[in-house]
Amino acid sequence: MRRFYDDQPFSIARQTALGEDVSHHISRVLRMQPGDEIVVFNGQGGEWQARIDSIDKRHVCVVPLQHQPDDRTPSCRVHLALPLIKGDRMDYALQKATELGAASFQLLSTERTDVRLDGGRTEKRMQHWQQVVISACEQCGLNRIPAVHAPIALSGYLQEKRDGNCLIAHPGEAAIAMTALQQTVSIHLLTGPEGGFSAVEIELARAQGFQPFALGQRVLRAETAPAALLAAIWMARGG
Repeated sequence: MRRFYDDQPFSIARQTALGEDVSHHISRVLRMQPGDEIVVFNGQGGEWQARIDSIDKRHVCVVPLQHQPDDRTPSCRVHLALPLIKGDRMDYALQKATELGAASFQLLSTERTDVRLDGGRTEKRMQHWQQVVISACEQCGLNRIPAVHAPIALSGYLQEKRDGNCLIAHPGEAAIAMTALQQTVSIHLLTGPEGGFSAVEIELARAQGFQPFALGQRVLRAETAPAALLAAIWMARGG
């Protein structure tokens, strides 16, 4: 059954008009009809099985039939910090990391980040990337939407205070033991740009408590590393 996100309250048996964007997708793109059943969720946890009640030029109205309280949020919150990546590969990184349970995203600018955004373009791209994450949640079953935070300099990110384990995607002799990830409830995962972190950036991260975390000595692409390392974290935790 198709799932749709709409940031508004839902109540059993109360007709609700969905927002214009999701209404357009349901009626004009998917060409669904009154009587079709869908799932709606609002990012607050849980979801509603609903029936399409009516469709007009601007809105699709649904009637929630049953509430499912399933949250599906991973027990460990993994906050992913990643640099801007060129083209569609940024979409790929966000999409796959969402499917693999990232709790939030902090976009970064590093020494070797090739992508630069001006003020007007940043807002447009942020809206696009947040929608990529929403669509991934609709597809994979997550009921809470990870926030995508606007780009900041890596140096500023490293100065922030944080709890839990801090990991940097970099093979190293002092790599964190997988067993150390089994009980923690919060992880901050930092992955690198297309040109990799500079030696200075790696040392700055280590000075702030970030431990190397990698799949052996292999060098992963910037868009591959987030998903691969998230999968490794869940494997270490037993799923």
